Amino acid sequence: MKAEKVVAIGVLTLMLMSGCLGAVDPAIENPTVELPEDWNTTVARTTSSPQLNQFSDCDELETALKLSIEEEARTQILQAIEEQYSYGGIWMEDDMALAESADGGSSTPTATPKRIEGTDFSGTNNQEQGVDEADFVKTDGYNIYFLNGKNLVIFGVPEFGELTLLSTTAIQGNPTAMMLDGDRLVVISSVSTWSINSNDPLAAELGWDDAQNTYRTSSLTKFSVIDVSNRSAPTMAKELFLEGSYMTAREVNGTVRTVTHAWMNIPGLQTWLDLPTGYWSLDYDDPLRLELREKVGYQTILENQMTLSKLALVDILPKVYERVDGALTIHTMDEDACADFAAPGDGLNRGFNSIFTFDLNDENFAFQADHIVGNYPMVYASEDVLVLTENAWDWWWFWGNDNMDEATNIHTFDISNPGDTVYTGSGRVNGTILNQFSISEHQGVLRIAATSGQWARWWMENPEPMSSSVIALERGVDVETDQQVLVEVGRVDNIAPEERIWSARFDGDRCYLVTFRQIDPLWVIDMSDETNPTILGELEIPGVSTYIHPLSRDHLLTIGMGPGEDGLGLDWSNTRLSLFNISDPSTPAVDDVLSLTPVADSNNSGWTWSYSEASYEHKAFQYWAPKGLLAVPLSTYKYDSWYDGYTYVSKLMIVNVSEETGTMSVHGEVNHSMFYNGNDRTSYYGNHDIRRSIFMGDFIYAISAQGVTATNLTTMERSSSIELTYEEQCFYCEEEGSVETEGEDRPVSDSGTPAESETSSESN
Repeated sequence: MKAEKVVAIGVLTLMLMSGCLGAVDPAIENPTVELPEDWNTTVARTTSSPQLNQFSDCDELETALKLSIEEEARTQILQAIEEQYSYGGIWMEDDMALAESADGGSSTPTATPKRIEGTDFSGTNNQEQGVDEADFVKTDGYNIYFLNGKNLVIFGVPEFGELTLLSTTAIQGNPTAMMLDGDRLVVISSVSTWSINSNDPLAAELGWDDAQNTYRTSSLTKFSVIDVSNRSAPTMAKELFLEGSYMTAREVNGTVRTVTHAWMNIPGLQTWLDLPTGYWSLDYDDPLRLELREKVGYQTILENQMTLSKLALVDILPKVYERVDGALTIHTMDEDACADFAAPGDGLNRGFNSIFTFDLNDENFAFQADHIVGNYPMVYASEDVLVLTENAWDWWWFWGNDNMDEATNIHTFDISNPGDTVYTGSGRVNGTILNQFSISEHQGVLRIAATSGQWARWWMENPEPMSSSVIALERGVDVETDQQVLVEVGRVDNIAPEERIWSARFDGDRCYLVTFRQIDPLWVIDMSDETNPTILGELEIPGVSTYIHPLSRDHLLTIGMGPGEDGLGLDWSNTRLSLFNISDPSTPAVDDVLSLTPVADSNNSGWTWSYSEASYEHKAFQYWAPKGLLAVPLSTYKYDSWYDGYTYVSKLMIVNVSEETGTMSVHGEVNHSMFYNGNDRTSYYGNHDIRRSIFMGDFIYAISAQGVTATNLTTMERSSSIELTYEEQCFYCEEEGSVETEGEDRPVSDSGTPAESETSSESN
């Protein structure tokens, strides 16, 4: 997961009609509305089944959505009346891809042997073999594709250790991920509706509301299908705009399945109290304050009911916009009698999780769409199964119903048939799931690692203590409904009471967990018998691991933070690597620990912390098995009063990892600090870190916002370097959607002048 996101509901000031107000005080207007008995009673929640059921028709879908929207707004108003909470909601959130090669404008040599991923060069650090995940850096072994700020930058790699800059292409919006298949590149970007050019026909279709000064939705997910057969001059082939936010995607055998989450703005809906003039001048304990809140709250609830009654279904469903050669086609989701929508039996949500299935070999880039009414999703995929999980109920579901446990819905889909996504059943487990590595499918068995407890309910003074479980589920049939369901077949409970899971990894018939509160236990769990998962061993070690990388059956490599003072808490001044020996899973041991810091004198010169994206983003963690090397980005900064600015350290640490000797050591480092510490120092708010790395032959390529370098792994000397100009994304500026290519630029040396040779040796 990537991050917690606080979602504040959009609001519209409610104007209380003067005829409904009665004077109580010259400075205070008191609504005269009569409050019915039990108007503010919390609705009791009931649970039934997580199974997805298709809506019978659009009327049923509209009724369910409006009920959810009304009840969520009502809950927020009741919270505001208690004068404790005005807005609510914290959701845990948690990538698209492909790779191959072609010629035509690229540096692909026709006479050299084919370069093979995993043998000649490293690709994306994916969770599952055969399932590619989206990222902002991709390579086919002959070219490197980099989404840098607002641009797609394509480099050629004529020979390992060399670099040529082929093209720089402007991409609309905020490019975040891409997929590559031969000569077709699909770039995924987030586009703010405010940035759409006012002359673009798309702007008119987004439903501007003059009263609220807002669009139907604040964010679009855009797919730019780009022809890169001539990598020096990419061209736009097609554009798709989906209302909603991009979550993640997976590619298997040329088929991409991407998941988006849409949450539509509702014009006129109010989720806060517009209290009358003079309210805040009253004493805190004055009973008139509660009376005013209740009357205004009740009247707001009535206003919301009227607002919803005037809306049509199309107003609250997301749309898809398709543009080819300038012509815009609109796809509404209520086509075919809303047959593509489904929801859990006891769901009460207003968000839409949409699974779009694309066949990259289809010249028309046609798509299949399935929509689940639910919460923010988390996604896992093996080669045959796509798993979408979501919190079973939204945060407001528990308001006044704290006796209910948090739970996670699990929906599974068969993706073994290219171009098709088929729903195969749902299940539910208690607790919440950390990220995609807490989910795994192995030989038809689905395994889930979850943490239960009430730690996410911020209004509770004494929530239940946390505890973790590992659950195994298999596909079965409900005897009453004859529907396919996920049936629990085994579990192990009470793992690390009062701690939560910080990292998880399933590897074949084993599960590895790291839990943490004040100390870091590693758990090894046997999953060979799905009906009886068993804890094999446990090891306590100070600090915490946030990502687990299986090297073999005998060793795990992890990254995280070291212990704080007295061995408790966390020390944020260094990044720690741990090599665990699990050859005897009943007694896991630590073979070696290596603490990395980007500066040697961290305690004496103002450098107080270090940061590595690899500690929370697995794609920044690059282990190259053929050479036993690990590449980890590491950075820090400090304020320099001499320059009246910041000094940055941006490095890629190369680490030797030996399973045979059970040791780790620093092999060398690649330094990009020179890109960020010139006379025209870049803004503190920019990204100054090396973010990705690629092993190619005897070289490693380091990629950061203002430069890409190639370094010889034997000598640790730089063989090639290209300096880049980073262009910030503009989320609210009006922009055109066309692809703009600057053309072929000459490589730039460290001094900022055009380089004479891309392969000249430079000292690191």
